[in-house]
Amino acid sequence: MFCPNCGTQNNDGVKFCANCGTALTPDTPAAAPVQQYNPVNVNPVNAEPVNVAPVYTPVNTGAAQKTNVLCVVGFIVSLASIVLLGTTAIIGLILSIIGLIAANKNNQKGKGMGIAGVIISGILVAVWIFALIYGISDASSSKKKYTRNTERTRVTTEYEETTRRRETERETTEETEETEETTRATTRETEKETEPSESKRSSGLSSVGNAKTGTVKLTEGTWATFHEAGGFSKNIVEHEQAKDIKSGAIIGLFVLDVNYSAEDLAKSQMAAMEQAGVKKPTGARVKLGGYDAIQCYGMYPDGVILVCWFFKGNDGQMRKVTVEFKEENYSIFSMVEKGYVLD
Repeated sequence: MFCPNCGTQNNDGVKFCANCGTALTPDTPAAAPVQQYNPVNVNPVNAEPVNVAPVYTPVNTGAAQKTNVLCVVGFIVSLASIVLLGTTAIIGLILSIIGLIAANKNNQKGKGMGIAGVIISGILVAVWIFALIYGISDASSSKKKYTRNTERTRVTTEYEETTRRRETERETTEETEETEETTRATTRETEKETEPSESKRSSGLSSVGNAKTGTVKLTEGTWATFHEAGGFSKNIVEHEQAKDIKSGAIIGLFVLDVNYSAEDLAKSQMAAMEQAGVKKPTGARVKLGGYDAIQCYGMYPDGVILVCWFFKGNDGQMRKVTVEFKEENYSIFSMVEKGYVLD
């Protein structure tokens, strides 16, 4: 008999359905038998086509999702770059980017490590770029600073050498001038000058000097040849001197064998005058006998005024012209200034 619930055919006399367990009784109506389907030959030409959407049933192959190797390697290299101070950061960045692209394309694992590798390596690469730019800028700044310091040192060294050379020359000239001045002062104090003879004293000189030293016409006063008691240094190769018997004024004409300029000699003379007690000796550029000369002058504590001129003649030799006089005999200075001639 057939089960009234599920239609399963059971053996006669069975009390329960073998399929669903429904109780069976002899008077249970039998289910209608399932009719077999007999296909009918249908002309395919006249048959109406039916579009049936295909049904895809996912098939579980059981294969595990793979992890992208480049993402893993890039992440590891990025971590190593931290320890290696970023030296391999660019490699980790490239591997992480390539791995991340491949993982997205192939639906692979490891994307998180790829992203982490990109972030870590990117930061390290940015730090390296900043350090490189700063290093180049700092190197350029250091180079400029070194160049400036080198130039400053060179200029300072040259200045110091020039200063030392001029100081040495000045000291040499000062010693010479100081010796001359000391000799003159000693001569004045001890009255050890060589006095002219009576005949010369009465007649007097009309001029002083020669072709090398230059000459001065003695238009006023009574003049006699004068000689320094202490002599002169070897730098003075020619000299002529005269002294006014009445006023005590002295005129000196010298030819110097030196390599110094007129400016340097004038500065040295003023320094010697300051050491001898002259207050604020003065210098100026003037004309003497048609030559451009450097003049310096000042008054000593005993009231004597000293005026010196320094210039180089046409023959290339240095000349020095001096006149010593009291303030009341200022006309003697004018006589030298206007009457000096160097042929």
